[in-house]
Amino acid sequence: MAVILEPKKPHSGKQIEQLATKVLLRSIELLGGLSKLAQHRNLTWLASLARACLAVVLKEEYMKTEKEIAEYLGVSTASVRNMLRANVDVVKEKLADLDKLSEEEKGELKTHTAGAVAKLAYRLVKQEQNTDTLIEGLSAGEPG
Repeated sequence: MAVILEPKKPHSGKQIEQLATKVLLRSIELLGGLSKLAQHRNLTWLASLARACLAVVLKEEYMKTEKEIAEYLGVSTASVRNMLRANVDVVKEKLADLDKLSEEEKGELKTHTAGAVAKLAYRLVKQEQNTDTLIEGLSAGEPG
């Protein structure tokens, strides 16, 4: 049985931004919400999270290489590699005890941690999109 892969639609910067924004918002939720980040004076984490969200979207949705992502973001290839190879399971443990992070971790969100949060958030966003698509498909089949 042959598997037919449909080509992805050409992307625009706007499509990348829209999905990355959804992933960023989900990442903020995973970190306890914007208020919690503000209370802990961790708003500087937003830049790291934004880069990681863009990196994950570019890799997962548009199959961009680490080099292409690095050029897009204006960061090193090593930084992109750290984001994309981050271990989601490790960050889940950190998220459970966010208040207990070391002072160094509280001061600056490490690249691999931002990457893991972004990967986890991306998975959640994609699950929601798939569920919404399924529900829309089922609703479209109902008689009106």
